[in-house]
Amino acid sequence: MFRMALKSTLARKGRLFLTAAAVIAGCAFLSGVFVFSDTIRASFDTLFTNAYAKTNAYVRSANVIEGDFGQDSRDQLSDTVISQITGQPGVREADGYVRGSAVMTTSSGKQLGLDGPPKSGGSFSGSGASPWTLASGAAPKGGKEVVIDRRSAKQGSVNLGDQVSVTTAQGVRQFTVVGIATFAGADTAGASSWALFDLPTAEEFVLGRPGMVDAVVVVGDGSKTDTELAASLSSALASAKVEVLTKAQITNETQTAVERGLSFFTVFLTIFAAISLFVGSFIIYNVFSISAAQRQRENALLRAIGASRGQITRMLFAEALLVGVIGGVVGFGAGVLLASGITKLLKAIGFGPSQTSLTVHPQAFAITLVVGVLVTMLCALAPALRAGRVPPLAAMRDVAVDRSAVSRGRLITGIVLLVVAGVCIGLGVSSSATWLGPGVAALFAALVVLGPLVARPLAMALTKPLRAIRGVTGEIAARNAATSPKRTALTAAALGIGLALLIGVATLGSSINSSISDVVGKAFTGDFSVTTSSGGGPSEGGLPVTLASELNNVPEVDDAVGLGFNLINLIEKGKPARKAVLIIDPVHGKNIVALPFVAGGWTELNGSSVLVSKTKADRDGVQLGSTITASFRDGTTRPLSVAGIFDSKAFGNLIVSPELFAGSGVTLQDSQVLVKTKAGVDPKVAEKALKAVTVNYPTAKLQSRSQYIAAQTEQVNGFLNFIYGLLGMSIFIAVLGIVITLLLAVYERRRELGLVRAIGMTRPQVRSSIRWEAFVTALLGVMMGTFLGISLGWVVVQALKDQGLSVFSISITSIVVSCLLALVLAVAAAWYPASKAAKSDILQAIATT
Repeated sequence: MFRMALKSTLARKGRLFLTAAAVIAGCAFLSGVFVFSDTIRASFDTLFTNAYAKTNAYVRSANVIEGDFGQDSRDQLSDTVISQITGQPGVREADGYVRGSAVMTTSSGKQLGLDGPPKSGGSFSGSGASPWTLASGAAPKGGKEVVIDRRSAKQGSVNLGDQVSVTTAQGVRQFTVVGIATFAGADTAGASSWALFDLPTAEEFVLGRPGMVDAVVVVGDGSKTDTELAASLSSALASAKVEVLTKAQITNETQTAVERGLSFFTVFLTIFAAISLFVGSFIIYNVFSISAAQRQRENALLRAIGASRGQITRMLFAEALLVGVIGGVVGFGAGVLLASGITKLLKAIGFGPSQTSLTVHPQAFAITLVVGVLVTMLCALAPALRAGRVPPLAAMRDVAVDRSAVSRGRLITGIVLLVVAGVCIGLGVSSSATWLGPGVAALFAALVVLGPLVARPLAMALTKPLRAIRGVTGEIAARNAATSPKRTALTAAALGIGLALLIGVATLGSSINSSISDVVGKAFTGDFSVTTSSGGGPSEGGLPVTLASELNNVPEVDDAVGLGFNLINLIEKGKPARKAVLIIDPVHGKNIVALPFVAGGWTELNGSSVLVSKTKADRDGVQLGSTITASFRDGTTRPLSVAGIFDSKAFGNLIVSPELFAGSGVTLQDSQVLVKTKAGVDPKVAEKALKAVTVNYPTAKLQSRSQYIAAQTEQVNGFLNFIYGLLGMSIFIAVLGIVITLLLAVYERRRELGLVRAIGMTRPQVRSSIRWEAFVTALLGVMMGTFLGISLGWVVVQALKDQGLSVFSISITSIVVSCLLALVLAVAAAWYPASKAAKSDILQAIATT
């Protein structure tokens, strides 16, 4: 029976390909994620292995506030440690290392570096142990020379001798490019841009702390192992509060930090791969159902000559196994090609390491194959069992009989699922958000179960309108869709789920944008803002704190205040807990930032106090006047009194004054500066006066109040576009499902098509009927997707209400465009099946022998 199943499957190559197509598409996405992630991870592993190849020990401060993805806030060391280390036994060389934020701009005003990756500044030692190697030029000397990474030089067409301006937390300065360097053989370190100075300049201009370094890179003389050298240095520098890492430890730490960042990205992409497979499962199930129904005569003959029900069922399972294996293997190969294309694209635009070779691990192939086989086998389970249960005489018919529309059990199951969905969503909104997940899942399941019950009446309701539009071909299309309601509903469900996710994301994005505009509009009472030109955070280059001071000296300005971010540790339950704080000068902030206080206010905010959100205060039992113990990266601790409690989620949980960091060794930067002009000043006059200051800061971008509020949504829109691109795969699979279903339907109705052609139906009319049938199917999917999408968006907004998502908003434009696009794609997908149906041979189709 297995050999018979194998020969039967291979004899119908077209059906085999159609059945495997959805599996291939889903597995390609999944394997592409694995191969791409493994490739980037391996590239960074190689990069940092090479970077620390000649390093034997790495000395840094032991005082640290750990951040996410390796972005720690660590104290610096006195550069006198370098000479102490140099004199230790086993040390051949020791070089100070500095790294901070620095943004380079060419003389034409072009900012170097890509949006997103950090813009970094650091020290160039010229040591053989340094990962930086001069590709051309010379090492920097003095406070007027800089070496830049080769990728930035290529991007900005910067040559030796050119002038660039560099912006750090200390201000803006002009430098002459005297060298172009590579990092461990690559054009740059990761995807960052780099401005490299001699050590004294880096200490003063990048760190803002002359005489201090971030770390010391040590090269041994070979007399001690890395472990012995690290232990020796730790003992010698015990009084300096340092930690010493070996080459293996610093390499592993750096690679692990990158891997943590990539793991989040991998999980994120894997979720969308799972969505694509979920959508594809509807298509796979549909295809097996149709295939099993079309082979009823074949199965009946097998039953008549002695095949058991179990053997018939196992035959279909064997076919599913073959389809799953082919889909998994071919899908994996397609995923490798997809990952290769994406990697080459990223390399071309400058993201990731310059040296990138494709990395394919066996476990990626194994996971893809197993997933492909399991999904296919599960989708074939019900059709296989049905095929085995059909009696021989009842099975001897030429077409599938779909009685799903009259199933009372289906109706009862659907209603039960709807009730469960309503109860869970109600509990999620009123009490715990954990109920929302089961509620949404039950809602999706209910609509899938009830789909066949809705498909038939909806299709029949369209017969008169379609007859009025397209005549008899329109009516035939609607009736064909109504004839097989389960098949129509499942095909529509695949499209509907993909569309629901698109509309749900669009609804969530619209709600986020409306909430941001509402909150920012109420909180920002100023007239202008100054942000970084890249719109990024401090790692992409913030604004020097001197900018706000200069703007406060402009006659047309009433108040200007900078907003910055940093990390501190709060001692909670006896342990330090990392917290991000918003830094605002209360003297000017109180006149621009409308913070809704429930207790206290700006007046008492200073270097020994903090403002706390009502959410955190309620959670931690904090009241006005309570004391919170904070620790800083230099190891010091101090008590902070609660000067006010505010009821807003737009500013995080903690607000502090810049005075808090005085003497802590932290270099402050502003992410943005808010400006309020004096009453009666003409906006154009004020803008001109502000530009006269901001023009001296190449990274500064001046915006009016309305432009600033609108700009807050741009990053959300960019992320949403990325999500739409990922969801496009599920839409593609859904459209592919329409093609597959129609092709199989055309094969099933070949006798019917032959008869209508024999009595005078033209080829254009046949094509038209198939296309309109696709339209009816897609319309059902659009209706299902729109309802589900809006419901999903509403549920997510309700779940995130405590996180500041205060406004529910529907993007009518996005919904209309998505629905129209789905309908157009569905009709386009019917082109080939319609053409094939029109070309069918009349005599062959109606022949009985």
